[in-house]
Amino acid sequence: MVRSVMLKVLMHIFLLPHAGVQCLMPEDKAFPLPAAFKLPWRDELCCDSPLVQFSVKGGAMHAAETNCSESNLPHCPRCNFRNSRESQPNEPPGGTCLDIQCRIGESWPNLTCEFQHHNQPSGTLRAGRTVVSFQQLFEKNSTEVSNPASMYPIVCKGEDTIVCSLHVDPARNFVTMVTVNISNAMAPPVLLRNLAVPVKPSPPVSLSHFQTNKAELIVQWKDPSDFSSGPLRYEVQYSFSTTHPTIQVVSVSDQPRVSLHLEPFVKYTIQVRCSSLEEPPLWSNWSKPHFIYLGEVSYIPEQVVAQTGENVSVYCVFNDRRMNASTAVWKLNGKELDHSLSHPVNEWVSQITFCASETGLYDELQCKNNFSIPYSQIYVQGGFIDINCMTSGDIDAMKCKWTNKERHTLILFFEWTSLTCDMMKEVESSGKEVLKDSSSCKAVKSSDKFCTISPLKVSYCYKLWMGLCEKDSSSTECTIQSKPIYISPLDHVKPHQPTNVMANSKSSGVLKVTWVRPKLPVQSLQFQYRLRSTDTENWKVQGPLQSHWAEVVVPNMCKVYIVQVRCMLKSGKGYWSDWSDSVKSIPENSRVPERGPNFWRIRQDATDRNHSNITVLFESFPVFWNSYCVDGFIIQHLYSDGSIQRERISQLSPYSFDWNQEHHTVTVEAFNSLGSSINNINMTLEKQPKRRCVKSFHVVLKNSTCASLSWSLLDSSSVPQFMVVQWFPQRRQNLKDYDWSQNSWVRLPYTVFPVYIHRVFLFEEYNFHLYPVFSDGEGEPVITSASRGGSTAYGMLMSISFLCTFLLVTLFFFQKPMKKLVWKDVPNPNKCSWAKGLDFKKTQFFSVDGSFSSQMTLHSVSLGASILA
Repeated sequence: MVRSVMLKVLMHIFLLPHAGVQCLMPEDKAFPLPAAFKLPWRDELCCDSPLVQFSVKGGAMHAAETNCSESNLPHCPRCNFRNSRESQPNEPPGGTCLDIQCRIGESWPNLTCEFQHHNQPSGTLRAGRTVVSFQQLFEKNSTEVSNPASMYPIVCKGEDTIVCSLHVDPARNFVTMVTVNISNAMAPPVLLRNLAVPVKPSPPVSLSHFQTNKAELIVQWKDPSDFSSGPLRYEVQYSFSTTHPTIQVVSVSDQPRVSLHLEPFVKYTIQVRCSSLEEPPLWSNWSKPHFIYLGEVSYIPEQVVAQTGENVSVYCVFNDRRMNASTAVWKLNGKELDHSLSHPVNEWVSQITFCASETGLYDELQCKNNFSIPYSQIYVQGGFIDINCMTSGDIDAMKCKWTNKERHTLILFFEWTSLTCDMMKEVESSGKEVLKDSSSCKAVKSSDKFCTISPLKVSYCYKLWMGLCEKDSSSTECTIQSKPIYISPLDHVKPHQPTNVMANSKSSGVLKVTWVRPKLPVQSLQFQYRLRSTDTENWKVQGPLQSHWAEVVVPNMCKVYIVQVRCMLKSGKGYWSDWSDSVKSIPENSRVPERGPNFWRIRQDATDRNHSNITVLFESFPVFWNSYCVDGFIIQHLYSDGSIQRERISQLSPYSFDWNQEHHTVTVEAFNSLGSSINNINMTLEKQPKRRCVKSFHVVLKNSTCASLSWSLLDSSSVPQFMVVQWFPQRRQNLKDYDWSQNSWVRLPYTVFPVYIHRVFLFEEYNFHLYPVFSDGEGEPVITSASRGGSTAYGMLMSISFLCTFLLVTLFFFQKPMKKLVWKDVPNPNKCSWAKGLDFKKTQFFSVDGSFSSQMTLHSVSLGASILA
């Protein structure tokens, strides 16, 4: 602040002896104000000679001083200032001169004067003794000063150089009278007026820094707001160590900014102070510290706001001068940009120009091959963000989702009006105002990317856009906004799924599906249904349909199908509903199963012989018939005490239970929704068989897929109902380790003819078990072994096969001559002696599952036998 009354200093320099000082002091308390020089002031004072008289006594030089007041000289020696000696431009010959400089020191408000003798005579001459006296005189008015008695002079003495200081009161206007006595010479008064004490400014504010595209670092600041006394000068100091800081100071005189060269990866502390241009300067305190840390690279600008499709230019400054701008690798969101888009500006600056993205609101740009921070942030105005809205099945809320690649949290803004969306877009494009309401919605969590609009104006049009706002502001004036979209809630409905879905398989091979539509929306709906069998994951989709039921032909009415139904608006707008809950088809049976499955058992006795483990083996059983289905099976146990236990199983697989070796009967029934089968097989378990009935049992392994079985009964034995044959490889006597899925058993009807069974016999030797089964129990089993390796019958069979092959080849070449012999003469027993008494009409074979095959005439076998004969 400028003081209202300028503080002034009057310096009166008067050269005379001490007595002269007193005689020249004004007697009145006020005297006229002479002209004064302005501080700082500098001049030269020269005095007449002789100032000193010398005499030599005894080889020594002595000075004789003459008091001007006591001498009879017409006048005393005089001293004059160079600037005031108009008639005497040159210094007096043989005189003495002083350089005088008076100023206000930096430690305001001290007045300091320096007196320096120069041009001293050589030889025996000396300058003499100098006495300086300071005394303050205060201004009475603009033309007079007063000398209050309370102010006493300050006296400084010396010979060659004198420095004298006076502390003046800056609160009052003043002049100072200074008296100098050099021997007996005196000088005329000289008055000096001091500068006003300057106001100490406040420190600069708002320190900041930026980099230019020439790799310059500029530190800038603002002047203090409470200082308005003209231009300022500045000093900038910066250091880069907290424990033992190395401080460097830079003077700035023209503008509030300075260019500095700083090293990367170092944290610098920057401070600035200022003062007015007056001398001496009165500096402010240092400003608040500003910290600068330069990474490996910097970006200019660090943030860019661009329109979609607009060209964007960014500079990359390599602060690490060991690197070169030619090595820059520019990447946008981690994807490398074309090298042709960039070029080096100078050794440490690279520039790139590219087109702003069409999608999203934010991109990150880097100029290094590895991920680094910082990076240039590219904000895109009007970028497209995919916003998808879905109206709930209750038509009371609309959930809007969006996808954005940036990590920023976006805000959904929306407006609604009673106009249709086409009308709303048309009115807005014409620049007219639309009567509308507006709101915003922020995701509940930062990771969420959806908002729910509720309550909902169903028949209105909604305008939606995304905003990237500063500090997550909810204002609709966000700087960065996406391209808007227009949505009608009724065009984005996702209905509830249909209910009460039912699926029934009819005996005609048709699967009928029915369902009930949701209550909302009230508009017409279309439907789709899909189905798959339980043994596959592939769905078959049918539709769309307008009705609430559908029929589809299925190859197997007994197979269970999984069915689901969904719906959507008939117009095709909006979304399909979720699929309904899965339902399983139910077959409509016309009758109960005819019979139960065929089964047998493996008996494994424990070591203590008190109980056994029974494993029930099932033969494959079809669950699909022309007029009914088999839903499952019931295993019934009839114990010796007459109690019954029934257990349901869904599929036929090895089934085990413990047996206490008491009389036990097992029956397996097949069942469906109408009931269970009556014609079932019973298996009776007894500790010891009731009878011995088998006389002989023979097995021949003809090859790896066929075995011939024959048996005979005792003469007194009755004929059994069935014969069960079971076989095991001789090398696998441990039944626990045997794979029962190989179907190593068969149930055969009793016959006196040889029976052939067709299985895969992998091993060379097998043990065959024959169990005769009667209506009241089992007979004693018979065991025999068979081998494929050294069997004579097997060798004979191979010979017969070879001869048959040879015969067929012969017949091929001699077809006509042999035709009569083969098909007419050979089968006639009357014409062939070996055929007398033999019946060649029929031979019985058994299929793989043990049932009887169709009968056929084997003339070829008879022919082979005749050839052998």
